[in-house]
Amino acid sequence: MQNDAQDGAKALARLVAEEEKGRVSREEYAAAVIALVQLAQTSTSGGRAAAQVLLSCYNGYDFQADLTDLNNLDRGNFELAIVVIRGRRDTGCEPHQVIKNGSDIFLELRKDWIHLHVAERGKVPCRTCDGEGKIDGKPCSRCEGSGRAHPTVIR
Repeated sequence: MQNDAQDGAKALARLVAEEEKGRVSREEYAAAVIALVQLAQTSTSGGRAAAQVLLSCYNGYDFQADLTDLNNLDRGNFELAIVVIRGRRDTGCEPHQVIKNGSDIFLELRKDWIHLHVAERGKVPCRTCDGEGKIDGKPCSRCEGSGRAHPTVIR
């Protein structure tokens, strides 16, 4: 019976060691977040992909990454995105919690990339106001001043 207990303890120790082997540390997570934040602050296709990963890890209810956009990342930034995703899981911390001034930085990212919010997905620049949100100084009635609207379905 003692051998069974020892075997069980050894098996459990192996499982724990295997689980810990590939975990992303808080430091690795923070470094990846900082690097992707810098990319997300650019208006490039890579910046868009980085913003989606960061915002989805920050608030997955409001922002959900389009995984095909990860193709817009070079190999190094793709690996950083994977570290951010794994870091979110392994540390249990949201990305804004692991960097200095994270709350302010992520509020700014949210504002800069608000068109990636789930409520905005599928919208295009409004054709009525040419994406300006206003006509003759008044809010556009089609897009309600946002400059974005769902495209008209043509049958």
